[in-house]
Amino acid sequence: MEKCSIYSHFSAAYRKLKVLDTEGKLKTVDLHEVKAIFFVRDHGGDPGYIPCKEFTADSPKAGKVVKVTFGDGEKLCGKVINLAEGASGFFLFPPDPKDNNLKIFVVRAPGLGVEVEA
Repeated sequence: MEKCSIYSHFSAAYRKLKVLDTEGKLKTVDLHEVKAIFFVRDHGGDPGYIPCKEFTADSPKAGKVVKVTFGDGEKLCGKVINLAEGASGFFLFPPDPKDNNLKIFVVRAPGLGVEVEA
């Protein structure tokens, strides 16, 4: 997985993204080449912090609880306000309000599994 930063404003309607790679080079990337876009508090994060995977009283209130499985086997859980069927993706909000990830834009791709909790 290549890490990079979005160079300009992001919209779920975009098909191409301008990004800066880790060497500071500007690139244009097709959205369908991306697994997810992580909106983070801090690019360095806190390697020692282990985010809570369970929902608590401090977790986001709105939305449906979903479990996402990417084609490479990585799994995430969180809340989704709108799964936006037919759209290029959807926003997932992690259960831990102290998680470095504020929200994650999950790109719809072959092999993506989305399980909505009842």
